[in-house]
Amino acid sequence: MWKVVAGICTPMSRYLSGPNTETRYSADQGYLLEMIRNRRTVRRFKSTPVPKEHLMKILEAAHFAASAGNQQPWRFLVIQDKARLARLKEEALIWALEAYKEQMKPTPEELDKAREATSKYLEGVLSAPVYVAVLVDAKAKYPDFIIYDGTLAAGNLMIAARALGYGTGFFTFLPEAKVKAFFTIPDQYKLICFTPVGVPEEWPPMPPKKSLDELVVFEKF
Repeated sequence: MWKVVAGICTPMSRYLSGPNTETRYSADQGYLLEMIRNRRTVRRFKSTPVPKEHLMKILEAAHFAASAGNQQPWRFLVIQDKARLARLKEEALIWALEAYKEQMKPTPEELDKAREATSKYLEGVLSAPVYVAVLVDAKAKYPDFIIYDGTLAAGNLMIAARALGYGTGFFTFLPEAKVKAFFTIPDQYKLICFTPVGVPEEWPPMPPKKSLDELVVFEKF
């Protein structure tokens, strides 16, 4: 049995209590809450392979997400080829610098700094052994809801990956049109996110979080 103390999942020897209350959670409930709480966006990974069994479990969790009218509009493009990922890293740097030059009209010195910073960033976020492009089909029965459906699937994916010890990230920094051309993704699909799946070099600490008192409103504003 597990309990939650100050949002932290702990064994049954500890518990959350209030005036005349004691909240108890099963081991499964506690573990799920802990995984949600401890999910992190990871930006640098070890080269440790992700077993196919783990990858399929993660994708299965994504596939069981809620969707409008149970339309399940998602497709999951899995990329593991090292050579292809290395080429993507090169292309992504070009895409980023092209956009930076067009938007900012930088000096040569500013461009050099941007190239160095972007290259360092890409070395980290594109260092995982597996990537999943979460896509949704614009020809689905309820196209107005596909963005919500795809985001829910990505959320399930990230929590499932955390439960198996892998880091992920909801990354949208790659331009959709470029990604679709690079991976020959049909026009009917829209990119929701491009997430790594891998063992983190280290787990990032929890960033500051607002208190529930700031976020929760009961009954009416």
